[in-house]
Amino acid sequence: MRLPCLPLLLAAAACGSPEPRWVSTSRDGVLEISEAFAGESVTGGTAAVYFALRNRGAVDDTLEAIVVEGAGSALIHEAGERDGIRVMAPVSALPLPADQVTRLVPGGTHVMLLDLARRPVAGDSLRGVLRFRSGREVSLRAEVHGLTELEDILHESTRRSAG
Repeated sequence: MRLPCLPLLLAAAACGSPEPRWVSTSRDGVLEISEAFAGESVTGGTAAVYFALRNRGAVDDTLEAIVVEGAGSALIHEAGERDGIRVMAPVSALPLPADQVTRLVPGGTHVMLLDLARRPVAGDSLRGVLRFRSGREVSLRAEVHGLTELEDILHESTRRSAG
C-alpha cells in the first residue's frame, strides 16, 4: 500500500523507523534510546532525526537538549496540521512520562538538525548526546538512510504503530 503522505515526508528528508539496530541507555539504565535514524538531507543544511525513548523510571523526566556533531543546532520540533496545512514548530522540551515509550516519528515530534557542516548521505551515522532534566545523558547514533529506502521504513513504522 502506498501512503499519500510519502512525498511530503521525503521532502522533509525523513520517514518511519527501521528495525532496532542500536540501543543506548543512561548510566543507571533508566532512560533508553533505540530505533534512531535520519533520512538523507534533501536541502543539505537540515535533516530530521527520529527515535524511540523509553523511561524505565518511576518518575517523569524531560528531554531538554540535544547536541549532534556537525550540526549548528538540534531542536525538538512538533509537526501537525493547522487549517489543512502541515506545520512545524520548535518546543523547548519533551516530557517523558514514567514507565512509557515516547516515539519521535514522521509527521509528529522529531529532532530537527540545522546548519549542518555537511550533507548527510546514506551510510553515514549522526552522533550526539541527549540531555535530560534529571541530569542523565544518553548517547545518540542515528543511521542515515537513502531516500529510496524510506518508503519501506515508513511502511514498517506504520505497521508497528498500528500493532
